Amino acid sequence: TAHGHGSVVPSLTEGQILLLLVDLAVILVVGRGAAEIARRLGQPEVLGELLGGFLLGPSVFGALAPGARQTLFANDAVGMALSAFSWLGAILLLLIAGLEVDLNIVRRHARPGALAAAFAIVPSLIAGAAFAWTMLGIRPPAGLFLGIVLSVTAVSVAAKILIERDALRRDYAQVILAAGIASEVLVWPLISVVASFQQGSALRAGLQSALFAVAFIAVMMTAGRRFTFWAMRRMADMTQIANGQLSLVLVLACLAAALTAGLGLHPLLGAFIFGVLLGQSPRATIPLKQNVRSLTVGVFAPIFFVLAGMRVDIFALGSPQTLAAVLALFAVATIVKVGFGSLGARLGGLGWWESAIVGVGVNLKGGTDVIVAILGAELGLLSVQGYAMYALVAILTVFVSPPVLGYLEARVPPSHEERARLDREEARRQAYLPTVERVMVPLLPELLPAAAASVVETIARAKGEEEEFFDITELTVDRPAADGSPEPDRIARARERLGKAAGQAQVELIDRQVAHGDALNEIVAASKEGVLLAIGARTPVPSAIMSLGVLQDRIIDGAAGDILVALLGEAASLPTIDRIVAPVNGLEHSLKAADVAGYLAKALGVELVLFTVVSSKLDGLVWNAGNHHQLRESGERIVRAAAFRLERLGVRISERVELGNDLDKQLARELQGGGHPLLVMGVIDRGGDNRLNLGATVQSVLARSRTPAVLLISRETVSNAEAT
Repeated sequence: TAHGHGSVVPSLTEGQILLLLVDLAVILVVGRGAAEIARRLGQPEVLGELLGGFLLGPSVFGALAPGARQTLFANDAVGMALSAFSWLGAILLLLIAGLEVDLNIVRRHARPGALAAAFAIVPSLIAGAAFAWTMLGIRPPAGLFLGIVLSVTAVSVAAKILIERDALRRDYAQVILAAGIASEVLVWPLISVVASFQQGSALRAGLQSALFAVAFIAVMMTAGRRFTFWAMRRMADMTQIANGQLSLVLVLACLAAALTAGLGLHPLLGAFIFGVLLGQSPRATIPLKQNVRSLTVGVFAPIFFVLAGMRVDIFALGSPQTLAAVLALFAVATIVKVGFGSLGARLGGLGWWESAIVGVGVNLKGGTDVIVAILGAELGLLSVQGYAMYALVAILTVFVSPPVLGYLEARVPPSHEERARLDREEARRQAYLPTVERVMVPLLPELLPAAAASVVETIARAKGEEEEFFDITELTVDRPAADGSPEPDRIARARERLGKAAGQAQVELIDRQVAHGDALNEIVAASKEGVLLAIGARTPVPSAIMSLGVLQDRIIDGAAGDILVALLGEAASLPTIDRIVAPVNGLEHSLKAADVAGYLAKALGVELVLFTVVSSKLDGLVWNAGNHHQLRESGERIVRAAAFRLERLGVRISERVELGNDLDKQLARELQGGGHPLLVMGVIDRGGDNRLNLGATVQSVLARSRTPAVLLISRETVSNAEAT
């Protein structure tokens, strides 16, 4: 309704709102309920959601209760609102599909992936066009659209099935994803070309769409990548908006989709490419990705797939003979794609059994292919009958593929090389520093910032070699320096080291300035945002009350996250060392510190000694050689758990297992055994009220050894630490 110079945004009536809410409730209940039944039967959830929509559609609900279905789903305005929900679901589904893309995997499996994709896509295009012509009477170029639909691999469905089977990181799984990604990227330019011909446009218009698609991908992978990384960093680091990153992801996904729509391509291409960028982005944490998946899988994807199932009308098939055509299409699509996809993977270097798995994997349906089929129906490139036929084929494929995959997977155990790769990836997943993307170094003279900066710069070198993000924030405190103060020199040396760190790959240096009175609050607040704090301190002197310094103690007491403390004495940087000693006891805080030690050892090129002492306090009645052997085995398990995480870094690792009751004395002997060691320890602060309590053992070790040390103070519960 118009009012003056403006207009009111059209809205639903109260009755339509009521109907929309009831429809959404019905769709979600039926879709999620059917998905749960499918899951319990060992089938993908998407199959249940498609079948749930089929039950709500004209084939079942419409046949049994036509009046009720007419009342629920026939309102045009409500239908438009449901369509909007469905399209948002499609955009989020493609976003998730993009998240599954690992560009390193694509590069590593480029040859078998490309060959599997080429051998699956091209024959599918030909077979689909031939089937549309001979069986449905649809000539090219419109008939080519069925071939486009058949050529697409449902990456999201493939990834979900592989995750459920704990096989996502297997070599054949990566080839399936690489080939599927190729099909999902190629499909959108193909759709643009076919749509141009269908609308009577010249060949030039079709080629223009293809060129736009290529240009869009190129720009997104360069300038778009830099902007996405910048935006994700700024949202996480500079704002306090609740769920701000989730909002940013949705905004950027919609803008990317809108950009491709504005170019005359399809919006889903933009969502997919943005998903690829998001998967590689800093601050794209596991919780953030899980929130996106939860929003999609829990709300929007069921709406999309249920509505897709509701479009299937078996009465539109026309006659029983059409059911035979459905089976024929299923057979043609499966034989062509599985057969040629397997051949491509075999030519790419995989074994026959692995190639067969790839062939079955690239034939998976029920994701992007269904979206493409719906798009074809809306563009008039696929008839209602053609869509119904393909939807049934997709349901049959999703139903048949998982047991076939299970049969084939049982015949393909990991090779030695593949097992080594899987172990490296698992080690990285368990490790601590790969998850640390942000560190803050407060430039306060009493916190010895040059010492902290030296440790941070060394870690940054190793993380750069590992291609891991590591953004460093210099917290500059605005206060005048007193005459003769060492402050300018200490801060200048710290800035020099941090500037050197910023020269590493994937490292960004951020300067944040605060007033002196706000320094402690700013430092403590940063720790609550998942930022690793790095400070320096002098080695504590033997005393009844341990202290690393007045300000250091206050930071440790108030911080909510982990704190890295460089205890380098009067040195402004790490001294020359020839080995790093990391005591481990099996608890997570010691394993995290061992990870820090591993990165330092990698950057410095020195030996890493993993050291553990197993208590031998046993009753004399039960002490024997067998107990001695069991104790040593338990110690070896502890150091092996730490070594497993670190071997991927390529550092020299020595393992020391000692039996005894005095960790501080035995560790001090290890440190005094010659050479120039650096001690890296994981500890827990059990203090409070600005008082430090790292434990008598830690205090004794630091006092006895008097060697340079790095402490990682972790935030674990005291009960967990003391229970082991």
